[in-house]
Amino acid sequence: MAHDSLPELELANVRTRERMTDTVERIRHKVDLPARTRLALAKTRQRWHRDPTPLVALGTIAAAGVAAVVLGARIARTPAGHLAAPPSSTAFTALLPFGARGGDESAPGRKGRKARRAGRKARTAALAQDPGHQMRASQQKRTARVRKQADKYRKQAAKRAKAN
Repeated sequence: MAHDSLPELELANVRTRERMTDTVERIRHKVDLPARTRLALAKTRQRWHRDPTPLVALGTIAAAGVAAVVLGARIARTPAGHLAAPPSSTAFTALLPFGARGGDESAPGRKGRKARRAGRKARTAALAQDPGHQMRASQQKRTARVRKQADKYRKQAAKRAKAN
């Protein structure tokens, strides 16, 4: 640096100042988000104007989604949209383990909370009489102890693996 001439140092100063100015301009440009957003929107508009296929596809997808929501809401309001009370004889009810669930779920001749409670009690009693349900319950009771022990051993093994 001792051999540098004054004009070279001056030139280096000017270049450094220019570089700093350029950096500040670049930062200012990147920070100017509204202008960048406007530019991006303008470019997108131009692109869509040249080739509207993505816009048409987007509109079609949005229309299909709205139609699906509206149709789903309409179906949900009809009795066919609920599996809580299917008709007494359908292919679906034939596959249920406790038989068909036709009609009102509450007890006949009653209304309100007591009717729902009585209906629930009747359904529980009917389920207790079902041989398939009894078999599943006893099987779960038999395997519960083994399942609990297996869970315990699995957790211990995971803890040991974590420690190593």
